[in-house]
Amino acid sequence: MTTLMERARALVDRVGELPAVPAVVLKAMEMLNDPSVTVKRIQEQILLDPALTACVLKVANSALYGLRKEVNTVSYAINLMGYNTTKSILMSHLTKSMYQASGSAFIHNTLWKHAVASGVFARYLADELKTVNREEAFIAALLHDIGKGVLARNLSQPFSQIVEKVVNEGADELHLERQVLGVSHVEAGYLLMQQWRFSDATIEALVYHHNQPDYEGRNPLVPIVSLANKMAHLHGYAFVQTAHELVEARGLGLDAEHLSRAAEKGEVEINHLLEIL
Repeated sequence: MTTLMERARALVDRVGELPAVPAVVLKAMEMLNDPSVTVKRIQEQILLDPALTACVLKVANSALYGLRKEVNTVSYAINLMGYNTTKSILMSHLTKSMYQASGSAFIHNTLWKHAVASGVFARYLADELKTVNREEAFIAALLHDIGKGVLARNLSQPFSQIVEKVVNEGADELHLERQVLGVSHVEAGYLLMQQWRFSDATIEALVYHHNQPDYEGRNPLVPIVSLANKMAHLHGYAFVQTAHELVEARGLGLDAEHLSRAAEKGEVEINHLLEIL
């Protein structure tokens, strides 16, 4: 039986070069993870990318923060939102940019909406748990399907045909990817996330988001991302709206009230983010 790594390596032969993280985003993320780096230096780095700068300021000035005074500098925005939220915005900008280079407008818009919805639901599930960093949960869920961006970007025609069968016939997307392409978005995402140097915890959440019951570790991001993904499908942020049994909730100690509260708050924020990002 081939291992995940072997399947991931085979992917390189099939799809070619994987996209790199833009240098500005990579450096800004490194700086945000270093407590010795000043906000001024982080601002200078973000200002190197006008589109990223506009994205940060747009979120800071949105209804999510409800300020009367305009946020007109990146440093003010970072201080207002905090380092963790700023990292989430950078990852959102990166994810959207990648999906925009992926296939048809229908495909990249649907992938983007699913990513945002999954991220937001994970954020509010983390709030209900109170033991997991909400922005780490957001980023892990935001990126869980990033491998689809690789397939849609590098294998546009066959991936579009797969999506068409999923939408029109209710076919199993993961099975079709492996049958038609020889690899799935899980392997593609795994390889990309390793290349992008994400944490093992974030990569584990991506690897197990379709088979969480098989996971035997103790990383809470795994069940959170799996559950957030199902909630996004349930609420229609996917190629096909589907209902799943939310078995992860029991393992996390979340009941129907917790899930309802996370879903209600999440829907409001999802709509805001899709308007401003």
